[in-house]
Parts: sequence; C-alpha cells; structure tokens
Amino acid sequence: MAGSYLSARGTVVEVPTATLELVNDHFHEGLPPGIGEPLVCTPGRYHPELFGDLVLESGHHYQAHGVVDVPGYHVLRTDTGQRRFVIAAPEHLRTPERSWGWQVQLYAARSRDSWGIGDFRDLGRICRIARAQHAYCVQVSPVHAIAPVSHPQDSPYSPASRQFLNLLHIAPGNAPGAERVDLSDLSEAGRALNEDRLINRSAVWSLKKEALLRIWNVVRAEEDIEYLDYCRHRGRALHEFAVWCAIADELDNSNWQQWPDELHRPSSPAVRRWADEHADKVAFYSWCQWVAEVQYAEACTCGVDVVADLAVGFDQGSEDAWAFQDSLCFDFEIGCPPDTYNIEGQRWGLPPFNPQRLTRADFGPFIEMVHEGLRHAKALRIDHVMQLWRLYWIPKDSTAADGVYVDYPVHALLAILRLEAMRAGAWIVGEDMGTVPPGVRESMADIGMLANRSAMRADTDDFPELGVGTSSTHDQVTIAGLITGADVEALRHIGKNADWDQIEHTRRSLAADAGIDPDKPCQQIDGQEIHDAVLARYRRLSSAPSRVVLAVLDDAAMVRERPNMPGTVGVYPNWRLALPEPVGATMLSPMTRDLVQLLGENR
Repeated sequence: MAGSYLSARGTVVEVPTATLELVNDHFHEGLPPGIGEPLVCTPGRYHPELFGDLVLESGHHYQAHGVVDVPGYHVLRTDTGQRRFVIAAPEHLRTPERSWGWQVQLYAARSRDSWGIGDFRDLGRICRIARAQHAYCVQVSPVHAIAPVSHPQDSPYSPASRQFLNLLHIAPGNAPGAERVDLSDLSEAGRALNEDRLINRSAVWSLKKEALLRIWNVVRAEEDIEYLDYCRHRGRALHEFAVWCAIADELDNSNWQQWPDELHRPSSPAVRRWADEHADKVAFYSWCQWVAEVQYAEACTCGVDVVADLAVGFDQGSEDAWAFQDSLCFDFEIGCPPDTYNIEGQRWGLPPFNPQRLTRADFGPFIEMVHEGLRHAKALRIDHVMQLWRLYWIPKDSTAADGVYVDYPVHALLAILRLEAMRAGAWIVGEDMGTVPPGVRESMADIGMLANRSAMRADTDDFPELGVGTSSTHDQVTIAGLITGADVEALRHIGKNADWDQIEHTRRSLAADAGIDPDKPCQQIDGQEIHDAVLARYRRLSSAPSRVVLAVLDDAAMVRERPNMPGTVGVYPNWRLALPEPVGATMLSPMTRDLVQLLGENR
C-alpha cells in the first residue's frame, strides 16, 4: 500500500494517517517459515525457479528441471525444502469474434409466467430469442446466492455467496418433481406479482419457498443420481452453505455475526450439532441449490454465450464471510474514492480479503469462485476488475474519501483466470471504469482480457478494439432517462449531487445526433423521439471499434429509470424495477426490431 494515490482527475491524494495506521495492523504476518511466494509459469516454457520435486494437481510427481508441461495448480518442494504453490497457466485468453449481444438485468426481465421476478427459465427464453436475432452473447446481472430470509437482499452485487446461485431465480414449475404436486395456487399468486412493477422479493421468496418445500416433501425420500452426484462434487462447500442457509432461515437473520456465539464458526461442534438436529432443512437447501444449478445450466445452453457477472465482493454477514472469516478484514469495507461521476465516492459494505492470507490459502476462495462462475457460462465479466491489482479499503467509521489502496498478488490472480478460462473455453471481460491505476489496461490487453467501456462515460470512437462497448452500466442513466431529463429529476429529488454541466452536455449531444432540438423542453420529448435517440446512440455504438457491443435491454424497453442509484439507501428503488412489459414482448417490439436490424447491419 502507499501513502498517496492518483485520483481520476490526475491529482495526488494523501491518505489520512489514521487510515494508514489501521491498515498496517493487518499486515504483520507474511508467509510462514518454509513457505515461498507463489510461482507463475507457462506450460512448456522454462522458468528459472522451477527446480525441485513437483507434485502435479493429478497427484503425480517428478523432479522438475525448469519446465512443467501440464497446466494446473501444482506444489513445488525446492531443494532447500521450501514449499511453493505453482500456477501453470497459458499466457493468453480466448477472445470472442466481432459481434453484438444483450445486456440484461435478469431480476427485471419477467415473462408472463414469472412469479414476480425474472428467473432462469426467462434467461433461457432470452437466450433463444437472442440466438434467433443473430446475437452472439447475453450478459446477465449477477446470479449469486442471497440469504433465504423473509426479507431477501435486493442488490445482486451484495451476495451471500459468489460460489452458489440465487434461489429467487428458480422457476418452481420447472423443478424436478414439480409435475407431481399441485402448485396452481402459488403459481396464480406468483403471476399476480407481475402486476406491480416494483419487485417484492419478500413476496417472491415466500411463494417460491413454499413451492419448493411442497416438491421437496415428495422427492426427498428418493435417491436422484444426478442430485447425489452434484452433492458429492460440491462436497464440503455445499454442505457448509446449506447449513448457513438453514440457520439463517431458522433465525430469520442473514448476518452470522448476530447469531449466538457458538454458531459463529462453521467448523465448531455447536454448528455440527445444529446441522445434525436440522438435517432435513440442511438437505432441503442443498437440493434447492441443485435445482437452481440444473435450471441455470439449461439456460446457458440456448445458443449464445452467457456472460456471467462476477460481483466485486460479498456482504459482511454473508456465508462467504462466515466461511472465509479468518482471511477477511472486517473493520474495512471496499469501495471507490470520489471521481468525476461519483463525486462523493462509493462504499459498498463488502469486507476485503487480506491479500497475505489469500496467498497463504493458495488462493482457494478465488479459484473456487472463478471455477464456479465459469461452470456453465462461456464468459465472465469481472465487476471492478481493478480488484485484481488493488482494492480501495475504507475504514468502517470513515467517509469514502478517507480510504487507502491495498495491493493484491495480481500475477497469480491473472494466471488463475487464464487457467480457469482455458478449462472452460471461456473469454473474460474486465470492467475497467473509474480510477484505473497505470499499467492495468495494458496488462489486460497483453493477455487478451476485454476492456469495458460505456458511452455515458467515453466517446465511442475512443473505445478499445479488444473490448466490450455498451451504452450504460447498471449504475448509469438509460438513454430514455437522459434524453427526457427523468434521471436528472430523480437525482435532484433524492438530493444526490452530480456534475450537472456534464450531464447537460451529454444530453444535448445525444439530442443533436437524434435530430431532436437540444433546446426542446425535456418534458415534451415523446415516444418517437426516445426511439430516435436510442437508435442514434446505438448507431454510434455499433460503429465503435469494440470487439463486442451490447444493447441494454432497458434501452430497448425505453425505460427512463436506471437500475441502481449508486451511494443511496432507501431513497430510490435500487434493483427493484422490472421492465414495464414482459421480456418476450420487449425483445420482439418494433423498437427492438429496429435496434436489432441496426446492430446486425453494422456488426
């Protein structure tokens, strides 16, 4: 870590002394005696430090003389008796062809058959329509697990675990065994939730939990071979996650730090006793994960590359935090410093990994997270990719401006990404917007990781060729929200500050591109002019150098509200706004037809 950093505006920011003193308390350990730094090498290429007894991932071992031919995670015992974790990974990632795709908030993409929230069946439908439109990919919002409590978390970016799936995205009627029970009353109640545009996750989970319990009560005595194989494959991690879910459900509290003290550690005798006494509930949540896995896997085989979105962290009280608590620093949360677009900075409420302890654990949590993220998806978008190089740590009792950047073992983390992507045949996107340290984008390009650019932040002509270009991200204004002034109105209504001059400049430029009088009052902009603004923005975007261009489904639906208003709690319906029409209708609307035709002609 350093005592200062370069802001997005190019100015030097000094880190407060109190922050430096607090963070230094976490970095006294280093590696234990006899343990060396991880070694990153390329299969088949000489490495001057690769000498000694090499134990391959397969268990085979031999005397290495500078070269290993097998990609994987290995362990080297040097001639001096030192143990080193070896990551043998290809130098480059697979890259996609020049193409276009969709950017989708899955929770918002409801169909007429949905139970109040977009589900994995809807994702499959979206992918099949996208394939028919000759799209190459569908980027979907995070589908990470959330806690099964009466009031589930709204944000997909504050998950309970990045290794498991969100049960709210299960389509109960498609679960194995659903045909043997009567779900008609629940299905009717679930579809009725679609009448309210605001997503009510509490109501959704109440209905889906009851439906899954009805099915479970019929199938639990049976030995489904696929389910048993899944349990064996996921092993201890699945069991611990199911135990955490069962406890959270029983106590109706997703924060393990507020549970009775004896339940604070997953390996404690008290937790084992609790799991034994509630074995059926634990088994239920293991089965629910399998159901989610089956449905997500099916959606990912519908003819396009599904791009999974990997959140930057997990919630303080989450199962991941429970499982990895000895590797985390709970008196900090990660975020980002003030910049041009978020002048107050952001704090995300997510505890950071201690990089030294992550290294001591042979990067196990990171490896498992990436592996699971690519189990079914064919691409991975890493939110805030700078996390691989450094993270902005903010003391819990301070403002976002009082944080400090902490460095991470980037060479090892990038090697793990390359190895897991090779094994999955996948490509990788790094979201590199905001305060980006020198050398990050160059390193991404060197290994074939696609950059990520938004037309709300940069000129499309300046987008890199090896990149994914989009009109906006989940934290940014939609085209309809910009051209009608609805987003500015929302910002002012909740009292959030912004660069008003920059917003007005962007709006006027878009209006000019669309043939709309920039001086026309925003409240007089009609539907046809929104249509023209959408096409004008995507005409520019489709001609950008970017390898892949994504059309935001909210833009096709001409939605005026952004999905999330960064840095706000309780004053804006973050992550709760569904599309105004069923997703099938949106993807086949006249607006979408014109948008697809434009993208097909230019891509």
